[in-house]
Amino acid sequence: MSEPAKTPAQPVEEDGLLFGCLLNGNGTAKLVGWPEVESWQDSKAPLWVHLDRDSPRVQLWLRDKSGLTGATVEALLAEETRPRVFRGKRGFVTILRGVNTNPDADPADMVAMRMWSDGQRVITIRQKRLMTPRDILAQLLETENGPKNASEVYERLIHRITERMAVIIASFDARLDDIEESLDLSQATKLRRQLSELRHETAILRRYITPQKEALNSLLIEPPDWFEDESRLRLRETTDRLLRYVEEIESARERAMVIKDDIANQLAEATNKTLYSLAIISGIFLPLAFLTGLLGINIGGMPGVENQSSFWIFCGAMVVLLGVELVIFKRLKWF
Repeated sequence: MSEPAKTPAQPVEEDGLLFGCLLNGNGTAKLVGWPEVESWQDSKAPLWVHLDRDSPRVQLWLRDKSGLTGATVEALLAEETRPRVFRGKRGFVTILRGVNTNPDADPADMVAMRMWSDGQRVITIRQKRLMTPRDILAQLLETENGPKNASEVYERLIHRITERMAVIIASFDARLDDIEESLDLSQATKLRRQLSELRHETAILRRYITPQKEALNSLLIEPPDWFEDESRLRLRETTDRLLRYVEEIESARERAMVIKDDIANQLAEATNKTLYSLAIISGIFLPLAFLTGLLGINIGGMPGVENQSSFWIFCGAMVVLLGVELVIFKRLKWF
């Protein structure tokens, strides 16, 4: 009888430690808790810990027991962060932003991921829930095809956080296609609101992705000494992909502006046609209104007052005048 398949162990969050693992060097890892994290030494297997920024124990450990410098700890725990990369005294810090894929969340609400590594340890910190570290952990525990060392952990985190942007960026073109296909002036207000929301989302993404591209470029130009050649090649591909994302965001913004201008032009054209029609109608009936108004005054000397047929004669004259106006307007090509 064959043995039942083993279910991969699942991390248990413990006092700010979202998960910790020791890399086995073959694409797998062993989960560890606070005792192993605090007693870890350089002679042991590479360590990766994922921490909750708001946990008091995490903040205390980073400041007093992690071995990181004060400047590095402050950068990792900062309230507001912008994408950047810098070399610290004892390791390399990378702060990136990823799309928010949490349930009922706005994907354009970019979530920060803070990373530090010295080639033996990898420390990742999040303030809001971010799926990228869990994706890499699943590679280690479930598919057993995860990173083999700290260099690969660092690179795969960068790659995955960039890869997760593809869905939302691709959705921009799909949403713009839907708007163009359903371009109906009766729904102009709704369509313009959708375009405004899309432009707002692209502006937020561009705000963070552009400096993120620059940060990865600087990391690619001056990578840490412990960064392996294979990781550098994959990082180059990730940087190129991020550059394409920036270009696609710019293209979506420009396309949204063109569609919005097209809607505005169509609305203006429809308004002008309506006003033109009203002007033609007014031009036709203005002489008729003048004559009826003139003959409607109650003073002496009005012609035809004593003639019983004068009303019908006047109506016939009005019809003839209307015909003459139509002929004149037609020759003037007013309609």
